[in-house]
Amino acid sequence: MRLKSLKLINFRNYEEATIEFSPGINILVGNNGAGKTNILEGIYVLSLTKSNRYGKDEDLININANNLSITGEVVYDDYIKEYQVLMDKFTKRVYINHFQVKKIANYISNFCITSFLPNDIEIIKGSPSIRRNLLNIQIGQLYNHYLKYVNEYNSLLKIRNEYLKRLYINSFADFKYLEVINQKMLDVSLKIYYFRFFYLENINNILPGIYRKLSGKSSLKIEYFNNIGLSFYDEEQIKETLISKWKKNLNKEMQQGMTLTGLHRDDLIFLVDGKDARTFASQGQQRLIVIAYKIAELLVFKKIKGEYPVLLLDDVFSEIDIKRRNNIIKYLKQDMQVIITTTDLLDINDDLVNSAKVFSIKNGKITKKGGVKNARRKNKN
Repeated sequence: MRLKSLKLINFRNYEEATIEFSPGINILVGNNGAGKTNILEGIYVLSLTKSNRYGKDEDLININANNLSITGEVVYDDYIKEYQVLMDKFTKRVYINHFQVKKIANYISNFCITSFLPNDIEIIKGSPSIRRNLLNIQIGQLYNHYLKYVNEYNSLLKIRNEYLKRLYINSFADFKYLEVINQKMLDVSLKIYYFRFFYLENINNILPGIYRKLSGKSSLKIEYFNNIGLSFYDEEQIKETLISKWKKNLNKEMQQGMTLTGLHRDDLIFLVDGKDARTFASQGQQRLIVIAYKIAELLVFKKIKGEYPVLLLDDVFSEIDIKRRNNIIKYLKQDMQVIITTTDLLDINDDLVNSAKVFSIKNGKITKKGGVKNARRKNKN
């Protein structure tokens, strides 16, 4: 799949802008604050219907407007689809080929992306919820029905927590209803665990080699930290563990009004040479870890879906030495669409620039650069 064009109306600093992308490498050049990252964010919202940044949906709307529109044409092997996200301060609607898609989960996984954006360092440093969300986004793009299972689980979790509070207050409440909820949560949990174990197994099969090539030395692995205590998928063991822990913790859960065991408390731990990257890795190493993980995402996506997602790279090369930049570039394939932002073309490999479509971004205006060599000369002066 390739993003052929993107049209932004009242999105961030863009009142109206259209950009036509190359099917290969695209580079957006501009000063900080010019609007480069906003273009990548627009693509992100077009794919996943929400921003990668913190804040509310209404923050995406241009300060002088009451609503926004993001429209993109996506090219597949022999056909084109149009995707659109419309938002105002109260509602969000999504469309495929002008037909409204009622459920967001049915929209996601049609136009797929992988991204490295500035706040992705929080994948290492941030809360477990950030890493769970990362899992859900990536697996959800691979398997549409996975997100339906996650939504179902979250709904059941809310119901169970509310009923635990009722049981604590009312001693005459029906415990059989809790057993019904438990069984439904167990059924959907097994499906979600299956996808998570399968996906992380695929990632871990290639992640150590990728990181070793990028870093030149260390090995990287992801440990799936779950409170069922398993490192592999075992349906019977998951059932036994969840049922046992729910029974054991029932009084405590009733007192606290929350479910203490389940996949909503899962976490991922990035281990560099067996050590937790949150504690033992420098910020530069953490940045490289995230890049390695994103490359692994790309390759797993290609393996499962038979094609690459669109890759978004926001200022990824500026803080990395030349050797590691070149190691990253080796993973950028001819049949992959890449959209890169930078403040200076000198930060990017010559061969990559010479094969790219280059755009200048200035004060919310997008123009195609007339010649790469001229652009480089301007940047040097």
